[in-house]
Amino acid sequence: MIPKVTGEMVNYGAKRQERANSAPQKHENGEPKVLPSNIKNRAVAGFNRTTSAFIEYPVKGLKGDVNSNYFEFLAMGRVPYLLGSATFIGVFNAMSQFFDARGAQQAKKLGLKLATGVIFYALAKTLSKDLVTRPVSWATGVDIEQPYLNVVYPFPKVIGKEPPKPGEDTTNRIIEDLAPQYQYQKLWESVEFPRIDLVKPEFFDKIARKNGLGTDLNNSETEAKPILKNVISTATTASRVSSFLWAACGVALAACGNWDSYYDTYLSGTKLRNKPVKKDAPLKEKVKTHLSNFWKNTKEGTRALGYTFKESAKEFYNGAPGTKGFKKHAGKALFFTAVGSTVFGVANTIIRARMMGKKLCNEHIIDNSKESMAV
Repeated sequence: MIPKVTGEMVNYGAKRQERANSAPQKHENGEPKVLPSNIKNRAVAGFNRTTSAFIEYPVKGLKGDVNSNYFEFLAMGRVPYLLGSATFIGVFNAMSQFFDARGAQQAKKLGLKLATGVIFYALAKTLSKDLVTRPVSWATGVDIEQPYLNVVYPFPKVIGKEPPKPGEDTTNRIIEDLAPQYQYQKLWESVEFPRIDLVKPEFFDKIARKNGLGTDLNNSETEAKPILKNVISTATTASRVSSFLWAACGVALAACGNWDSYYDTYLSGTKLRNKPVKKDAPLKEKVKTHLSNFWKNTKEGTRALGYTFKESAKEFYNGAPGTKGFKKHAGKALFFTAVGSTVFGVANTIIRARMMGKKLCNEHIIDNSKESMAV
């Protein structure tokens, strides 16, 4: 029984079974489903979560939708992050019109450098997660990036604008079941409430085998669950610390001076030697000339991008020419700090899982004569 503001008591369970029997069968995705942990599914999940955070979730929240949930609130945390980055980049390009020619050119270059920094930050932060999660998954059997498609069934909607009269029977009022909502989430996103219900018993057998618990277990789920939670906690922390350090490397790489020449030549277009397009030439020739210029600029620009990236990496690692002391070795120190945090995070996660496996094998902690027990 769910009370309404009007004082009406609506029984949402009334005649639900009758409608359920007459309704068509659920879609094949009507229940939560674990997805393969590959680049495609993770990219789709990230795109879906980002677009929903901009378009769908804020509207539901501002309307006070009773079907809003905490997952949607957390997903909206990336909105100010992305908008802030875009605003920070756009400030320099938007204000360049108020500068002289020299100042406008430098402002555009600075805006492009900031844009490169944001792109490198996002790429390094995203790609570096695999440096922790892949080895941990191979060694322990737990992939903290494992995606799954969650299905949320919203509260039904009562159709009818007029409130019921005193004493009126409300069980026959029309109740509309809203369409289910699909959300891409991570299987082990929560340490307190991991989605154990979505995995098969063989999953815990694999964890037990990989972490030293053995294979002849009475209840592998109960005995391997502490290891699962341990790996989720340590691997998540290691992945986040490591990814932010690699993201800092990406920003530092984008700040190297070698990018100025690339911006000026291949993005600003001030030094490109394109074939002139004759105004009185036939359409076919104009199209051919434009395609030739595009292909040439793309090929040269790609080659220049690779060269600029390589030279910037050298400058990042060895320091800019003429620098001494901390400035000369700052990039190198940041790089090895990121490498060290990754190696330490992976090793710490695997070692702790192994140690917990050995402890749980102790007969004073696990009693194999019992069917199950809380650990």
